[in-house]
Amino acid sequence: MTESRQIVHAGLGLVDDEFQRDVALLIEGATIVEVSGRGALVSQHPDVPVLGSDDLLLMPGFVNSHDHGRALGTVTLGLPDDLLEVWLAGLGSLPRIPPRLAAEYEGWQLIRSGVTSVAHSHNPASLATMFEEVPQALAGYRRAGLRVAMFPPLLDQNTLVYRDSESFIASLPADLRDSARARAQRPGMGIQEWLDSLQSLHDRYHDARNHRIHIQASPVGGQWASDSLILGATDWARANNTRVQMHMLESPFQRDYAWRTWDHGFIEQLDRMSALGDWLTLAHMIWSEAGDPALLAARDVSVAHNPSSNLRLRSGIAPTARYCQAGVNVGIGMDGHTLDDDQDYLREMRLAFTLGSRPGAGSGGLTPQDVLQMATRRGAIATFGRDVPLGALKPGWLADLVLLDWRAIRGEALPAHFPAENHMPEFLLRRATRRHVRHVMVHGEWTLRDGHHTRLEESGLHAAIREALECIVPSTPHLLGQHLRRFYAAWDKDRPNAG
Repeated sequence: MTESRQIVHAGLGLVDDEFQRDVALLIEGATIVEVSGRGALVSQHPDVPVLGSDDLLLMPGFVNSHDHGRALGTVTLGLPDDLLEVWLAGLGSLPRIPPRLAAEYEGWQLIRSGVTSVAHSHNPASLATMFEEVPQALAGYRRAGLRVAMFPPLLDQNTLVYRDSESFIASLPADLRDSARARAQRPGMGIQEWLDSLQSLHDRYHDARNHRIHIQASPVGGQWASDSLILGATDWARANNTRVQMHMLESPFQRDYAWRTWDHGFIEQLDRMSALGDWLTLAHMIWSEAGDPALLAARDVSVAHNPSSNLRLRSGIAPTARYCQAGVNVGIGMDGHTLDDDQDYLREMRLAFTLGSRPGAGSGGLTPQDVLQMATRRGAIATFGRDVPLGALKPGWLADLVLLDWRAIRGEALPAHFPAENHMPEFLLRRATRRHVRHVMVHGEWTLRDGHHTRLEESGLHAAIREALECIVPSTPHLLGQHLRRFYAAWDKDRPNAG
């Protein structure tokens, strides 16, 4: 439940992209009504309850702009990290946690990390059951108190390898060919059936008023989606005033695919199709062309940056500084695949900041302010669009916020005048982790108080996950890994001249 009116204050707050001393918010229902100092608000509203202290740091709630909501990391579930294309082939062997429970557990982890909104790319047990699973996942996120942009995916080509399935199958040992041929088949769901199911989901759940749930479209990725699928998703999203999110240029082989197919890059191809626009977010975007940042900025396309996942799956480092310098809107996502397998969003911010600085005296890099915006306002734009009032502490905007233990972040060794005002953004990024998250508010409701989730009981969640996994017999590892590696190694040796 939300208090009808409440005052939240902190000794330090991120307001208008700057850290300010003595920040207080007057919140009514789910809306920030006024931003001022504590003394002024308390004197004007003496009967309104107050939460906060001078030892806290107040920020907008963080936005996880791309994730898969698996609850547990894939290594935990039995799939080691590997080259992306090899790793993807093993996803189907993972044990399945019931969708509602997975979303509750995921939501609990994210709230503890200061995340108030998540973009969820759903990985169904099968396409046949996907639109039964999605409402269950939505119920789990709703129970956890998290905002969610949900995008059920579809792919309709290159389900085994990129471009050349028949030659790959022919190269396999005879005892693997039948199973590989089955994997190479197009999914049973057609584009129109998918769009019709999306529409039903949208009509039932999409919340254009309070923005608790957005239903979006996801042609899974450029090499996995036909032109018809991408354009169908684009037309549907624009007709319903919602968004499209798709994986794009995550590995060098995906860049190779574009050049082998069209003799130019993926982003140029999407532009030729009129599939670029302010409705679109592209996840990963590592292997872009030199002209892509300017084109993405001109079309107002967003990017969801996933630094940990990109490193763990051997994909590379996205040129986020070039995107930001070109004016591309960039958010940060954890992809369910953080370096420490812990969904620590503050640590992901630190990694994004570190990787955003490239070698060379003139190379430039991400500023601390860039990263703070990527985690908040820019992430909200990438996840929900520019018209949704999330990602900043402003009058009239929705009350999603996080309070961090600034005293613990500073430590006991520093005098009061450290750090200097202009060093606070980097100081925060270098030191803060999820253990410093004390309170979290979503839509005017406290979902975390004093480090404890107000809706979910931690030991019960752990027990439920353990019980679910005890009923599952672990599957054997997939057998195509070495053959997929050999297939793509040949692409490494025969990389097209991309100019």
